[in-house]
Amino acid sequence: MKHILFALSLIALPAYAETVPGSVAQMQLSFAPLVRQAAPAVVNIYARSIVQDRRTPFQSDPFFERFFRNPNADRPQVQNSLGSGVILSGDGMVVSNYHVVGVSTDIRVVLSDRREFSAHVVLSDAESDLAILKIDDVEGLSFLPLR
Repeated sequence: MKHILFALSLIALPAYAETVPGSVAQMQLSFAPLVRQAAPAVVNIYARSIVQDRRTPFQSDPFFERFFRNPNADRPQVQNSLGSGVILSGDGMVVSNYHVVGVSTDIRVVLSDRREFSAHVVLSDAESDLAILKIDDVEGLSFLPLR
């Protein structure tokens, strides 16, 4: 099996080598237009959620409770997260990561031109770490079409 994979890689190597830029100048010229085209669709995402502080097993134990006491244990705390995303459609659909926005109560999306919008989670999946957001009250955004 290893020999077959090696032979296939040798066959494919000339075709692959033709598509790979040969110098740094060629690489910069080849990627620059792609980056310029995709950059307006890339966004920063600021998410805020309110969480209860977790109790450790030691805080529930009668003996260890006095050593591991947390005076803020019963107070809700604000947790901030920062991530990125990509706009998928002109009406404001954005793909991001679940760990950034999964349980957030306040989501802000900042575009490359520094405009800022609120957003909400439409779909999310913790197992695949993906989330789909919808930017509120926006139309005609630059987006990166999926093909």
